[in-house]
Amino acid sequence: AGLYPRLVRHAMTGFGSLDVMRFLGCKGLTTGAIHGNFAGQVVSDLKVRPEGVRIKHRVNGNSIKMYDKQGSVLRVEATINEPKDFKVYRPKEGGSADDLAWRTMRRGVADLQRRAKVSQAANERYLDALAEVDAEKPLRELTDGLCCPVKWKGKRARALHPWGQDVAWFEVIGRGELTLNGFRNRDLRQHLFACEPSSPEATRRQSGQVTRRLRLFRAHGLIKKVPHTHRYQLTNKGRAVV
Repeated sequence: AGLYPRLVRHAMTGFGSLDVMRFLGCKGLTTGAIHGNFAGQVVSDLKVRPEGVRIKHRVNGNSIKMYDKQGSVLRVEATINEPKDFKVYRPKEGGSADDLAWRTMRRGVADLQRRAKVSQAANERYLDALAEVDAEKPLRELTDGLCCPVKWKGKRARALHPWGQDVAWFEVIGRGELTLNGFRNRDLRQHLFACEPSSPEATRRQSGQVTRRLRLFRAHGLIKKVPHTHRYQLTNKGRAVV
């Protein structure tokens, strides 16, 4: 559901008339321009309906459309209302069965198999073009939840500041050698504090500071504790954010 608005935007702003004609198998586009004999109409439109958003591209009476069914299922469908724009390898009607040639597709069910292949090819070309859309979540979407306080184990945990006081911590927990095997309190201390603690009391202070930050990151779902160890690892959410 989060990706669909980006697909719609790309389909409406990124696909031109040549793209739509290519999706629907129009010929004569090898020069990168519409053939001078083309006298049809290419239209793209968008409709918002109770069950979802539908986008449709049409060349004359043939079309390809995309819609999100109840916000959870992506559907792409090609519809052929003007079969004369396509060819099928068949004998001439009333002629010899051996007289095969590329002829105009007929209405009805006579060329149903060829119609299905043409429609499937159109759907695949359309989906391949949509594959260019970046599926990564926008940075704002990733960090929105982090910038708000949360409750964890019955206690309030403050909001995180990804571009402020917490940025150094993100850089450390995202280090390659720590993400591979997980990290402990003392592993983080080695990277976060430039100077060795001068006394056991200073060590406890640093350790307590790291413990509180680990608890905060767990509250926001960025890290998880490895069972039966003192190690932590990034969650999928944590890897995406870091």
